[in-house]
Amino acid sequence: MTTDLGHTALLGAFRPAALTRQIADDVAGDAAALDHGERDTRAGVTRLAQAGLIGLGAPDNHDGALPAMAATIAQLAGKCLSTAFSVWAHRMTLEYLTAANTPWAQSAAVDLHNGDALGVTGMASAFKDAAGCGSLDLAATPVDGGHRLSGTLRWASNLYPDSVMVTAARLDSGEKIVVTLPLAAPGVTIGDHFDLLALGSTASSTVALNDVYISDGQVLSRDIGSFLTRVRPTFLVLQSALCVGLARRCLDEAAAGLSGVNSVFATEIEALTSELINTESKVAAFAESVGGPATPGKRDLLEVRLAAAELVSAAAALEIRTAGGKGYARRTDASRRFREAAFIPVQSPSEGQLRWELSNCI
Repeated sequence: MTTDLGHTALLGAFRPAALTRQIADDVAGDAAALDHGERDTRAGVTRLAQAGLIGLGAPDNHDGALPAMAATIAQLAGKCLSTAFSVWAHRMTLEYLTAANTPWAQSAAVDLHNGDALGVTGMASAFKDAAGCGSLDLAATPVDGGHRLSGTLRWASNLYPDSVMVTAARLDSGEKIVVTLPLAAPGVTIGDHFDLLALGSTASSTVALNDVYISDGQVLSRDIGSFLTRVRPTFLVLQSALCVGLARRCLDEAAAGLSGVNSVFATEIEALTSELINTESKVAAFAESVGGPATPGKRDLLEVRLAAAELVSAAAALEIRTAGGKGYARRTDASRRFREAAFIPVQSPSEGQLRWELSNCI
């Protein structure tokens, strides 16, 4: 398989990405149209799924393929964060389904593996609830043969009528369950897609559930604590890879613009590059160890995720400072990456949540 040879420092830390040069070129070629709202990211996700690149390592670093998945997402982020983010959301939904491995989940996972449906990860409130800084958005009421779900998810992505969502809900008894459902189910309403500073092509909006029926077979877990502990390493490793990929691209572009007066930024680029290489190495090592006896702990995962996010902000700001006027022009790649980077501090877990959780980690 021919691979894109860009971002050599990243690929030196991670196992080589599985992304073919053709797919990498296609993703890069679509970036401007996605940014301008002329297309959505669904085609990019489907392209990777049809190439067999969407489920690498699912679940729990299966066959040791999670490092290749992390490298692939990082490489995508350097081409187009919108596509990379949609791939991440789809891949995490697949992680949940394959980890549950119930008959309903197995059937839904086939469609996601093939790209016939997109995955929606509606687990932000579950992670906040587990951390003690939020509560579940959905309520579940037991009925014969299943449950009725009601409530509103305030943000989710890959929202299409044929998408499959994994989320969590609380029962009056206090029990918390992880569930899956098609967005085509009666009672599901997808809000108008958000008009975002960047990532407007990711089909992101609210999802309202009004007395939506799910069968008992659609309950993926009744032990939400153990479920989150199991999927958290992959969740944060792949998010960190997303950050690393965009930061690497911003630093590459900043380094390319160091001539003339911009030479004064050389020391800053060198310092950030050193930090990035260190963070890359940690993310790569964590990806390798997921699912084994040395699976990284929560604190280590949160720390590397926060470090990767901070690098994105610093690297994007540095690229803009070396880009000159084109950094301020709305329809340039430098401007796009700056706006993409602005999303990272608010992506769940947000920078605030990461800092809050770390302050409470023992």
